[in-house]
Amino acid sequence: MRILIWHVHGSWTTAFVQGPHTYLVPVTPDRGPDGLGRARTWDWPDSVVEVPPERLRDEDVDLVIVQRPHEVALVDRWL
Repeated sequence: MRILIWHVHGSWTTAFVQGPHTYLVPVTPDRGPDGLGRARTWDWPDSVVEVPPERLRDEDVDLVIVQRPHEVALVDRWL
């Protein structure tokens, strides 16, 4: 399964990405709040893949996990 998820809370996301799936994490050039990318202070498996928002349309996404209300609009725009 390919899961789109934002890196919002480091410890929560670290626990979540330990599963057997591929995790797509948006990354923006400034690594701002909507595109932090992979954690730099946590140990995440190689199955966590950074994807720039403009490339998300090309990804096969099976599931989206939103943690903040505005992420719903980002899903509409980016996918």
